[in-house]
Amino acid sequence: MFISSSRVKEVDVFYQTYHGISVAEPAAYIVYYGVVGLIVVMSFASGRRAFCHYVCWMAPFMVIGTKISNFFKLPSLKLSVDKNKCTNCGKCIKNCVMSLPVNEMIQKNSMKNSECILCGKCVDNCYKGTIKYSFYKY
Repeated sequence: MFISSSRVKEVDVFYQTYHGISVAEPAAYIVYYGVVGLIVVMSFASGRRAFCHYVCWMAPFMVIGTKISNFFKLPSLKLSVDKNKCTNCGKCIKNCVMSLPVNEMIQKNSMKNSECILCGKCVDNCYKGTIKYSFYKY
């Protein structure tokens, strides 16, 4: 299913392992395939980005940081939207690396989403300027 999606053309299971896994250390196979297996099993069991939600050590810090910022009303980098400029072209959804329903967020006139990592792909690909970076308080 992953490969058959329109965005992904191939999967490199040896990504950033320069010469594959060393045959000199068979234990490396167990560790490598154990981690890959954990990610695959978690994805099938819990859905998209399950590893990020349940195993990633950075996710709680990102969520807690956002909650603290919103609670104390500290100014921070956010996305703002002008839904009147939106033409529903779908480029924002197609280019979102987190697979978020950006078009629905635009129609609600709120870009708040706990899974948004503020990468800016939606900002860069919106030729009408509907979505912009802003620095303000909620």
